[in-house]
Amino acid sequence: MKTIFVTGGSGFIGSHVVNQLISIGHKVIVFDSFTHYAFPISPQIFDNFANRFRNIQDKLQIVRSSTEYYEYLRKSVHNYRPDIIIHLASMPLANMAIEHPDEAVLSIMNGTVNVLKSAADAKCVQRIVYISSSMVYGNFSQDPISEEHTKNPTEIYGSLKLSGELIVKSFCGLNNIEYTIVRPSAVYGPTDNNKRVLEIFLRNALDGKPLVVKGADRFLDFTYVEDTAAGIVLAALKEKGANNIFNITRGQKRSIIEAATIIKELVPQTIIEVTAPESWSPARGTLDISKARELLGYNPTIDLEKGLELYLGYLKEQKERCKDRI
Repeated sequence: MKTIFVTGGSGFIGSHVVNQLISIGHKVIVFDSFTHYAFPISPQIFDNFANRFRNIQDKLQIVRSSTEYYEYLRKSVHNYRPDIIIHLASMPLANMAIEHPDEAVLSIMNGTVNVLKSAADAKCVQRIVYISSSMVYGNFSQDPISEEHTKNPTEIYGSLKLSGELIVKSFCGLNNIEYTIVRPSAVYGPTDNNKRVLEIFLRNALDGKPLVVKGADRFLDFTYVEDTAAGIVLAALKEKGANNIFNITRGQKRSIIEAATIIKELVPQTIIEVTAPESWSPARGTLDISKARELLGYNPTIDLEKGLELYLGYLKEQKERCKDRI
C-alpha cells in the first residue's frame, strides 16, 4: 500500500483518480481548495460534489487549502509523508486562463513550484506525477502525434502547462525524485462542473436548447474520465512510468460535430447549429497512446458513443434529483 497525496483530488478528474486509488487499497490524502470555476452556482454543482466521494468519505483524508499557500502545503506533506504526489490542482480550462492570466500563473506555475519544494523538503516523496495537457502541442502537424511532437502552444494555458513540465523535470532531476508527466485531452463524463463542451451539449439537449458547434472541421481526442483516471493511476504506480511522459487519451480523434450528431441520436429533438471556431483554439486530432499501452498497460475501453450514453444517463438522473431544489 502506498500513501498518495492528490492535489486537486476533489476536482473532476482528481476525484475519479482518488476513487480508483482507494478501490485498489492505497491510502489517499486529498489536498484541495474546493474552488468553483463555473457560474452560476447551481444545485447540479453541489450534487456533483456529493457524488464524487459518495461511497468513500470514511476512507480518505481531506485537507482544505490551496497549493498557492506554500507553508501550509509544506506542513501537510510533512504530516502525511506521502510516497507519491499526484499534482492535479490548477485552473482547469484554457478559455478561463485567457480571461484571467494572473490567476492562471498563480494556480499553474506557483502551485507547481510549491508542490515541488514541499516534496523536496519532506524527503519522503518518491515520485511526482504532473498532470499537464495536450494543449502543450499547439497545432497538430500530423495525425496521430506522439509525445515527441513539437511543443508550440497557441495560448496561455498550454504555455503554462508546458512551463510546468520543464520545471518538474529539472527540479526532480536535481532532487533525485522520479517524475511522470501525463497529457490528457478533452476529458468528459459524470461530475464535471466546468462546463466543457460535451457537458454543455448534453445539458442543452436535455433542456431543448440547440447545440452550437464552434467549427465544423474541429477535432478532439475525447476521453471518458474513467479512462483518463485509470491512465493517471498507472502512471503513478507503474515502475516504467518513472521519468517518462505519456499521452493519456482515447487515442482517436472525433469531430465536435460528430459528437453533436451522436447526442442528437440519443435525444432526437436536438437542434445543431454550426458557427466559426474560437480564434485561440489550435487545430487538433489524435494523440498516439502506444507508449502508454506498452510501458503502463494502459487500455482505454470507453468510446465516444458509449461515453456519451453513460454521461447522458447520469445527467438525466441528476436532473430528476435536483428538480425541486432551489
